[in-house]
Amino acid sequence: MLKFKQFKKSDISVVLLLYNTPKGKIENLINYKGYNIYILDQSNDHITKKKLLKLLPNIKFYKVTNTNKGFARGINYLSKRIKTKFFLCTQIDVIIKKESIDKLIEPFNIYNDCIITIPNLDKRSYDLNSKKKFVKVDNFIGAIFLANNFKFKKIGKFDENYFFYWEDVDLSKRILFSKNYNIYRCNNIKALHFNSKSTKKSIKSEYIRISNFKFGEYYFEYKFNNLKVIKLLREPLKRYIFIFIYLVLLKKKSFYNNLFNILGIFKFFFLLLKKLVNKFFKIMGRHEKNSSYL
Repeated sequence: MLKFKQFKKSDISVVLLLYNTPKGKIENLINYKGYNIYILDQSNDHITKKKLLKLLPNIKFYKVTNTNKGFARGINYLSKRIKTKFFLCTQIDVIIKKESIDKLIEPFNIYNDCIITIPNLDKRSYDLNSKKKFVKVDNFIGAIFLANNFKFKKIGKFDENYFFYWEDVDLSKRILFSKNYNIYRCNNIKALHFNSKSTKKSIKSEYIRISNFKFGEYYFEYKFNNLKVIKLLREPLKRYIFIFIYLVLLKKKSFYNNLFNILGIFKFFFLLLKKLVNKFFKIMGRHEKNSSYL
C-alpha cells in the first residue's frame, strides 16, 4: 500500500496574473479564499485591487504596474515570492471548486517525479469513475496547474522570451526531455476554463494575443530545431498579400489579423538578430582574450 506524505492546504499558495480584468469575472476567485494569494496586475488597475483586497483577505502580495511584461515573466516573478512548497497558477476565467484544489496535491504525495498536476479540462473525456485516478501526460496548459516550486525553479521555470502563449508548451517539452519529472492529470478533478475571457477585448489586447501567439510559434519551432526556412520566406510574403487584399476590400478584422501576425513574425526576427549579434560579440570577446595571451 502506498504511503501518503500528506501535504496540506497550507502548503499551497495561489498566484494570479491580471491584465485589464473584466469586472464580471472577479467573483470567480471566491474559491481561493483561505489560501495565501500572490497577485501581479500589469494593467495599472487599482479599482480591481480594492475589490480583491475585500474579497480575498489572505492576499500576501499584490503589485500593480503599468508595464505588461507577459505571462512567463509574470509567473516567474510571483514564484520567487511565495513561501510555500507548491503554487497554484490560475486565471480569472477558470472555475475550480475549493475541494478540487486540495485534491490536486495528491499525486505529489505518491510520485516523487511529480512536478506539475492539472485538473481535467476536457469536458468530453471527464470521468469521475475513471479507473486511473492519476495519469501521466506529455503537456499542460498554463490556464491552471499546481506546481512544486522547487522543481519548477530547477527545471528552469518558464522561458521569458515568450510573452504570452507557448511558454507552457515549451516547459512541457523540457519536462518530457528531462526524464526526471512528470506531469500528472487528475481524472477525478474537474475545472472549467472559459478561453480568452480573462482580459477585456480591444484592438490592443487582440494585437498582444495574435502577435505573441505567432511569435511563440516561430520561437518554439526555432528553439527545438523544427523551424523550416521555407516557412520563414513563404508566410511573411503570404501575409503581406493578404494585408493588401483585405485593406482594399475594407475587411477590418481580417486586415488586423494578418497585420498582427506579421508583427509577431517581425518580433521573432528581431529576437533572432539580437541572439546572432550577442553570439558575434561573445566570439569576438573570446578572440580578443586569447590574443592577449600571445
